[in-house]
Amino acid sequence: MATDSLKSTLYRTVLIQLAAAGLAAAVSLVQRELEFALAVLYGGAVTIAGTLIFAWRLRNATSADDGNKAAVDALELYRGLLQKLVVIVGLLWFGLGYLALTPLAVLIGFAIAHVGYLFGRGYAPRSVRRP
Repeated sequence: MATDSLKSTLYRTVLIQLAAAGLAAAVSLVQRELEFALAVLYGGAVTIAGTLIFAWRLRNATSADDGNKAAVDALELYRGLLQKLVVIVGLLWFGLGYLALTPLAVLIGFAIAHVGYLFGRGYAPRSVRRP
């Protein structure tokens, strides 16, 4: 039940992030040039990569069958957050440093796709009180 909820929330969040980044890139293409729009898409892709890395780690935490479940969950959560941070910083460094993309455009795409977290909230199953 929790894994299904996590999966549907992940799909919804990634779809919202894709739509937001795509819409921002389309608006950028109309307002600016193609290079700016591609940089906006790259910023959105960085956010989506971070989301997928964290969701993968979170899924591992929910599927782990260990005697010390709470400690394993907390460790997987922190490991996922650290991996997400490393991936995001690495991809931003690659895009801004090596590819020399427009920093404002990358930041716009990153921020707009990150708003997908606000709209991709999932259903958290609750336990039912029994008499």
